[in-house]
This record gives sequence, C-alpha cells and structure tokens, in this order.
Amino acid sequence: MRFRATLWAASAVAGRMLGHAALAEDTVVFWQFSTRDADIAAWNEAIASFEKANPEIKVDMEIVPWAEQQQRLVTALTTGGLPDVSMLGNNVVAQFVAAGALAPLDDYFAAYGNEHGYDVAADVWPGDKGYYHLDDHWWASPVIVETRALYYRTDLMEKAGLDPTKPPQTWDALIDDAAKITEATGTYGWAAPMSLDYFTIQNFMSTYLSYGARMLNDEGKCGFDTPEFRQALETFTSAYSRGVTHPDAPSMPGTAFRRGFLDGNFAMIIDSPNIAKDIENEKPAWADKVKIAMVPEGPKGRAGFLGGWPLILWNQSEVKDAAAKWIMYATRPEGALRQITEVSGAIPGSIKLAAEAPWNAPPYALFVEQLQDARPYQYPDQAIPQMGQLEVDTIQKAIQAVALGQASVDQATTQLCTDINAVLAR
Repeated sequence: MRFRATLWAASAVAGRMLGHAALAEDTVVFWQFSTRDADIAAWNEAIASFEKANPEIKVDMEIVPWAEQQQRLVTALTTGGLPDVSMLGNNVVAQFVAAGALAPLDDYFAAYGNEHGYDVAADVWPGDKGYYHLDDHWWASPVIVETRALYYRTDLMEKAGLDPTKPPQTWDALIDDAAKITEATGTYGWAAPMSLDYFTIQNFMSTYLSYGARMLNDEGKCGFDTPEFRQALETFTSAYSRGVTHPDAPSMPGTAFRRGFLDGNFAMIIDSPNIAKDIENEKPAWADKVKIAMVPEGPKGRAGFLGGWPLILWNQSEVKDAAAKWIMYATRPEGALRQITEVSGAIPGSIKLAAEAPWNAPPYALFVEQLQDARPYQYPDQAIPQMGQLEVDTIQKAIQAVALGQASVDQATTQLCTDINAVLAR
C-alpha cells in the first residue's frame, strides 16, 4: 500500500534547513499530551533551554490530554488550527501520513546528523522503523519507546515446587507454571488479560508474532487465517480455560491487572518498567521476591511488544525549519531527550542514550535488551493507516470471544479476518 503525502518543494527545503537561522518572529506551537506534573515540568525545562540556545524561536506549549488528542487533531485537520509540532501515538502515524498531513523529516535527520557526526536514523530502535519510516521517508522522531518483560514472584514459584532461578521460557511453560502456582498457592498464576483493552493486545501480540503469525499477508489482507495464529490464540486463551488468571479477565482493564499484581493477587505479569517503580514506591512485603525475565518465546523466537510515541511535524506549519529544530532538540541525546525521558522513567527513543545510566542498570537494562526483539503489531510489514482501529476493535474481540466460550478458535479467527478485511476495504 502506498501513502499519499505532500512533500514541500525541494527548493524550499534547500533554503530552509536546520543550519539556517529561523526568523525572529518564529513561534512554534507544540501540543504536548501528558498531564502529569513531572512531565509538564520536564517539557517546560526543555523549552526554556531550547529557547536560550535559540533566542530567535519561541515554543508555545499547549497541554492536550491523551484522551482528547485524536479528536482534537482530526477536528483541527478538517477545520484548521493544527499545531506545528505534536506528540502522536506510534500506531496512528500512518493514518496521518496517508492523509498528507505530516511533513517528512528526512532532510532534517540528515542535516542534524551531519552537524553532530552520526546517522540519526541508525540511532532509532529497529522496531520503530515499522511505525515511522514509511514509503522510504521518516515521518516522526521518537521520544520514548516501551516494551514489556515478565515479572515473577520467586516465593510463589518455590511454594509450587518450581525452580525460582528458572522462569518460564516459552508460552506453554508460562501457562503450565502458572497452573502449578495457582493450584499450590491459591494465587492466580498469571495476570493474563482477555478483555477489550489495550493491555490485552499488548500481551497477545508477543504471542502471535512469536508463533510466526502476521497481521497482513502478501496481498495486504488479513494474514491471521493460518495455523500459526490459531495455535497462538489457543495457547493464550488457555490461560483462562485453565483458571490461571482472574475469572473476570474478559472484562478487566489493564489497570486492574497491574493493581492486582501489586496487591499480591497474581504471581506473574507481563508489563513495563513502571511496575518496578511502583514496587519500589509501595514496598510490599514480598518486594525482594520479584524478578524480571524476558517475555516467553514461541516456535519462531521471541517478539516483545513495542510501544512509544514520537514528535511529528505537521505539513500545514508555516515555520517548518523552526519546528523541526525543536523536534530534533527534544528527541536527540545532545538536546533535551535525557531530561524528558528520565523524569518519567521511560526508555529513550535513542539507542545510544539508552546505553547510558540509568538505563544500563536494573531494572531498565533487561527492558533495553528486550527492545532488540521488540516489534510493531504488524511486523514485518510497515504500519498502515487503519492500524489504530485494527489493534483495538478486532483482535481483542477474538480473544474475548474464545475465552468466554462464545466462539471456537476457528470461528473467532474466521470472524477476525472478516472484520479486518472489512476495515481494510474502506
């Protein structure tokens, strides 16, 4: 599938590169989506340092909560009022590229790289290329990346007769160990989600990719109608049929699973580094009994979840050079990327910055290692405009239906591909 994208004239690019000073009246309107006080403070500090280094540019930050950003952006795209720069969910970059709403960043990547002596594109995590490098152009510069790992309670493993030094390495082993823990301790073995919630797909995508399933086939249609996907779906949902997760798992949000693990109701959970920070802050009695391991492997290897978000340049901007200068400053190690990511405990979108402290030490180091195997949902294909809808409205329905006994694996898979192909045909 090819994307429709408006590229500004080459002559304009030649005269408006990062090395040229912006006009004195350049003001960059920036939509920032986090409402967390610490994040807002970090962005304000980044803006202040950027403006000090670039007095000819002002950055006007507006807080647009994540819950409102999609509707605000879609409305502004239609009626006007888009910012120059904004955050964006990695799963919807392709949507706005297809609409011709984003400006490519290739020339800005190249100019910045020439100035600082390294290849900016090569410093982006491998999996992020599937979200941001579309049809041979870079459309976004990553700020943070996210992946998941397996947290497990060694004390509960011991009570179940399991070796606490050997966490489960495969999905089958994970569910078998969870079943033994559930039976021996009365604590649910694995916080396995089965509901219509992002947490479900963020767990399950590691399963289906590790079984060799693909969201899209070579014809650009649903690729899940395969034995590999059916096996992955059967394995994942067996966590519910075997009683190793909460009986309300088909309706529980991700926040309930996380809270449940912190409250001691689950022995294992696949989640982000945030859980480690929560354990450190809350100090449950078993805090020193929690270890972290890579996500389990499938027959085709390991595939970690890849989340995160970048900054993008809106094509309607009349101050593209100034806006791009702010993007590069905020997303590069030589600029403000450290102060923006360190305050939130997130892993930076720069490989070389993630090799430094605090990300080269526990608990982050294992997650950084996991990022080498982290993949986007549609791997090995590049993202498509319908990505945001497909990951939420289709796959999770299949998981929930099988878990609740409303459909067999075959029936759920058939319906899933029908739904996906209907979305793709629009």
